[in-house]
Amino acid sequence: MSSQQGKRPLSRCAVFGLGRFGFGLAVRLAELGADVLAVDSDSNLVEEIDQRVSRAICLDATNEFAMRKLDADAIDLAIVCIGRNIEAGLLVTAVLQRLGVKGIWVRAIDQNQAQILEAMGVSRIVSLEKEMARQVAQEIVMPDTQVLAPITANHSLAEVKAKPEFVGKTLLELDFRNRYGVNIVAIKSREVTTGPEGPEKVEVHVNDLPHADDVIEEGDVLVVIGADEKIAGLQADL
Repeated sequence: MSSQQGKRPLSRCAVFGLGRFGFGLAVRLAELGADVLAVDSDSNLVEEIDQRVSRAICLDATNEFAMRKLDADAIDLAIVCIGRNIEAGLLVTAVLQRLGVKGIWVRAIDQNQAQILEAMGVSRIVSLEKEMARQVAQEIVMPDTQVLAPITANHSLAEVKAKPEFVGKTLLELDFRNRYGVNIVAIKSREVTTGPEGPEKVEVHVNDLPHADDVIEEGDVLVVIGADEKIAGLQADL
């Protein structure tokens, strides 16, 4: 199976539907360290992904009896990527809810499906077209920013490279909240170390409880939360 041995899983995820989107998502989650269960009714797709995720199962996810063979309590997040079979996607979502899975993300093909999913109370509805448009727009206006997660339609959690103007100053001096309208939730720094006989190794340190007197160093990455326009303006002001 996956080569995640020795690493602590980021999360226990189950991906239902191994089309192009679902397959790529499952593989990428595994690469990032998640414990991934991949599920599809196509045995060829299951066999293809088997060595790239933690576990791959061939079953009809619309069949509640078959789904009860899974350990639903062990799933932190279920992602339904059934593709253009809207009815199947809704059925799988309903089955997961009946099995007690709390975190459910579902790919929506159109607005009608999205409205039904919203009424069902799923955790998040993923529209590929909207997500891609959002991502491209953010890359255009915020080229030095990596958006980690959208919080709302207009707010995000993002990583911003520390600009030269920040280096050597404290968070109190920079006053991000009042000057730029964003909050600093963490500071990531890199340290290059060299062992007695080994090559150089880069270690990433995360200060997840930054204080007002913490000083920004060269190469630091700031994890910020705020309105997208404020994050973009943060770069523009510099």
